[in-house]
Order: sequence, then C-alpha cells, then structure tokens
Amino acid sequence: MRLRISPQSIELVRETANIVEVASEFTALKRQGANYSGLCPYHEEKTPSFSVSPEKNFYYCFGCQKGGDAIKLVMELKSLPFAEAVSHLAERFGIELKLEGRSPEAERAAEQRTSLRRSAHKALAAATAYYHKYLLKSPAAEEARQYLESRGFLRSTIEEFRLGYAPPRGRPGFTQAARTVNLGREALEAAGLLSQRGGERFVDRLMFPISDRRGRMVGFGARSLGDAKPKYLNSPETEIFNKRSLLYGFPQVLEATRREKAVLVVEGYTDVLMLYQSGIKNAVATLGTAMTGQHLKTLSSYAEKVYLLFDPDEAGENVLEKAFFPAAELRLDLRVVRLPQDPADWLLENPAREFRELLSGASSVLEYVVRRNTDRVRGTDAVDRARALPKIKDLVQRIEDPILSREALRLAAEALGMDPGTLREELREEPGAPNVANVRASREAPPARVTPRRDQRVLSDPVVEAGRELLALMLARPDLSVRALREGMKAPPPWNGSVMLGTGDFGDETQGRIFALLEEYASGGDGAGPHQGLDPILSDERARPLLDEISALRAAGERLYPSTAALRAAWFRLAAIKRAEAKLLTEDFDEKYRLHTEVKLLNAAAVEASNQTLDS
Repeated sequence: MRLRISPQSIELVRETANIVEVASEFTALKRQGANYSGLCPYHEEKTPSFSVSPEKNFYYCFGCQKGGDAIKLVMELKSLPFAEAVSHLAERFGIELKLEGRSPEAERAAEQRTSLRRSAHKALAAATAYYHKYLLKSPAAEEARQYLESRGFLRSTIEEFRLGYAPPRGRPGFTQAARTVNLGREALEAAGLLSQRGGERFVDRLMFPISDRRGRMVGFGARSLGDAKPKYLNSPETEIFNKRSLLYGFPQVLEATRREKAVLVVEGYTDVLMLYQSGIKNAVATLGTAMTGQHLKTLSSYAEKVYLLFDPDEAGENVLEKAFFPAAELRLDLRVVRLPQDPADWLLENPAREFRELLSGASSVLEYVVRRNTDRVRGTDAVDRARALPKIKDLVQRIEDPILSREALRLAAEALGMDPGTLREELREEPGAPNVANVRASREAPPARVTPRRDQRVLSDPVVEAGRELLALMLARPDLSVRALREGMKAPPPWNGSVMLGTGDFGDETQGRIFALLEEYASGGDGAGPHQGLDPILSDERARPLLDEISALRAAGERLYPSTAALRAAWFRLAAIKRAEAKLLTEDFDEKYRLHTEVKLLNAAAVEASNQTLDS
C-alpha cells in the first residue's frame, strides 16, 4: 500500500503554519491594520500589492492574483512537491506527521530514522557555525584566510556561503565543542563528522557547507591546504547526504535561478563563489560527480535553460553526452560553454560582462553531441562508418526538435557519406528498431503513473498508458470529471479556452467506448448524470462488454487517490502525447511549431497539477 501523509496531519500543518512567518521568508512585510503587506514574491513590482491575513492564514496578490495558504506558498516559491512542502512546514513548526498505510512497527522505525536525521541536521548546523567562526577569528586559520584572499574572494562572499576551516591536527576540534551543545556520538556519526577510527573526519581543511534545497545542512566539501590526500574530501554517504542528487550553491542561488529561468552548472565550489561574487548569482556545482539525471530533474523545477561548463577533456565530453538523454526527457534546453580555464580564474582576468556574452553564444548540447559523434567518423573508411552508424542513428532518433532534428540528420548523413533522405528512411525502417514516432512521442510527454492491471501487463504504448490513467481517475470519482467532459479542461495561460478530448484521443477501442459513455452521462442526456456515481453507466447495456475493464480501471483509480489536480494532470498528459504524435506526422513546419508549443504548455500544466497532488 502506498504511504501518504494523513489528512489530519495536513490540516494540522495548514492551521499551525504561521503564514506571516512563512511569507516573511520571501518578502519584507509591514503591518497594515489587521493584515500585512509587501512586494509580491511572484512578480516584480514597485508598489506593494501582496497582502497576508494572519486571521485567515491566507495570502493574496492584487497584482498577479496569486493566493493560497502556507503550503501553496512554499510549494510554488521553493518549487517543492506537495508532500515535501508539508514536511518542510511540519519540521519548521514542530509537527509530527502521521503516515497512513504502514504497521505500528514500521511507524516506530520511521520515527527513529526521523529523529536520527534531525540530530544529523542539528550537528551539521552546529559544525557549520563552528568552522565558520574558526575561519574568521582563529590565528590557526591564517593560512586559509590568505588562500581565499589570493583567490580573490571577498569577506561578504565568505560570509554569504558560510565558508569555514577545520582546525589542524593537535588542536581541539568540533567533536570537543559538540559536547557543550549536547550533541552525542550517535548524532556526529549520523552527520558523517567522524572518521572510521572515531576521530575528526575533517582536519586542516577549508570547509564548504552543503545544503539541500530546503536550506538544511546535509554535509561538507573540504579542500586540503597542505599535503593531505585526497585534496578534496566530501562527507560520506549518509541518510541525508547523497552527492548524486545534491548540488553546491543551494539555496543561495534559487531566487536568481527562478527569476532568470536559467542556471549554470560548473565543476568547482570556488567557481560558484566567484560567479556569485561577480554578479552571476545562478550557478551551482556538482559534488565531484558527473551530472546525473537526478541533478537535471532538480534543476528542471527552477530553470528552463541549463548551461554546462566542463573541462574540454574526455571526462568533460562524457559528462555532456550522459546529460543528453535525461535532458531530452525533461525537455530542458541544455547549452555548452567552453572556457580556456576554470571560471573562477577566468573571472579574475576578465569582466563579468564578457562572461555573459559567452553564454549568449553557447551551443546546444544536442547539436554538440551529434557533431561530436559525426566528426569522429568524418573522412574514415566504410568499415568505421558502419560501426558508428547504430550510435548515430540512436542520437538522431532521440532529438524531438524538428529544426535541430533535420540539421542532425544532415550532419550525420554527411559524415556517413549518405544521402539525408536515405538515412531518414533507414531510421524509419531499420528491422527490429522501435517506431520513431512512438519513441519520440513517449519522451515528449511525461509517463503516465497508472497502476498496472492485475495481470501486470506492461503497456508500451504511451497513449494507452495515459488514457488508462485518465479513465481510472474518472471512474473512481465520476463527479470530478463532469465539467471537463462537458466543456473541456480549462487550459493553462496563455492558452485561451479549454483543452478538449474525444474518443479518438484514446489508444484503443475499449478506452474510447468507455470515454464515450462517461461523456454521454456527463451531458445529462440520459436523465441521470454522474452525480449518481457509476450505477447508471453500469446498468447501461452498452457497458456490459466493458465491465471487466471498467472494474479494473476503477480499482486502479482508487489506488491513485483521485483529486481534481490528479485529473487535470492526467487530462493534460494525454492531450500532450496526442499532440506530440500529431507533430511527428505532419510535414507542415508551421503546424509542427504550433503543436510543439502546445505540447510544452500542456506538459508544464501537467507537472504543475501533479505537484498539487500528494506524492509520498
């Protein structure tokens, strides 16, 4: 059984979370009578139009018409899913969340893990303060201060990112100071602050505190100032520290990233610091690892465009190629920026203005990867070209953008000594290869999250999967879909009107017939209407051959926790997939562009609606 936060806990969070305190994190508020007002954190303005009511525990902007409670505010301004936003506020206001669907033993074990994680966060917050104060004030940290000065870092930058210094061997370290704030060995071990022998893990190192996207300390990156190996040392993997999903620079750069809808990904912590100090406040760094799909997924919540700055060596080339496919699935616009040296060193010799100009000329990662692979076989003999053909085909097939796809096809055909038309036919007709339209359409729209049928059959057709999820939700709660079936689902801006679906939008005949029945009963033509539930539909003779499928879908829908937001997400998801298919079939590039724009809008709307559902 899928776990979820109990409705009682959610309501308790809504009632307890102080909306004024939460909103003050995002904008400065001033009292005006019974309410508070300030500049709206959702949009730029000079005259305050953002109003917060402590009595109603509600906010509203008279400029952009955004409004809601503390949970919604955290979801939208921190880009957190519903469950994470609830957990964030629960932790902030000292609320113990209750989860539904697990045994008392599992509940106790979960409470113990939660308690240990809190102890780890507390220990890391204390260690951050200790190392930071030691760097700024201790005579033993003079070498560390000189190093930072030689790299051009200002004290304001050091304080903003709370850089620190771990004392050299032979001097009292944090473990001794931890006793004064009642932090025991268990908390220090959970935080990864002890070595395997039980002593200080970090000795004589410059410390870079690492936060998660909720602003909680989760670990450190540490640079040796002497001959100690390794030169760079991260916290070990713990319950709260996973370097494949974390990025250095959170949460300092979130606001700028959200505002500019773009982010730079660099390799070094000092690159992030120098970019920030130079006025480029939307850069993050991986923690000594390659760019992962989880990194890109995190960034996609805040940015539409991602600039990658990696060394122009074989390792850097591989990073770019590995980022190719997850970026395509997330519909992120990835760009490559090449510098002759690290950004931190480059910015010491060049103005930030020139760096911004480099960004404007960055090339697409998709184009970069295609060129890299085709350039390798350009001018080689037929045997080498034949060996490279499968990989080049795979790359070309995965590019959704019609203009770039046509250019990639041209480059690949040129490198392989083939006619572009011939290569296009091979991509479509290669024996055993997946249908290109289906592959692209399934990647252009997010996968449906419907529970498989009892026979555990895997539905490979994305249209069937998306249609199954939508019908499952509608059959579990027919009352939620009445208006959408009659008038269509209200479309996201700047789309005017509603998004309609018909029987032809479903992947098989059975789904289309079920949708037609729901549509007919929603119209009220039968004299009953869906307010009476499924009974009128099930008693219809036309439904008899469909009862097995209806029962399976209804059971699946109940496990999906149907809601208006879930229905919207499924509706837009199916509409996006159908338009993605239509885009691939049409040869009219104006029509392709129109459909491409609609797919992007629908996908964004589906994601927004999904974030409003409880996804534990």
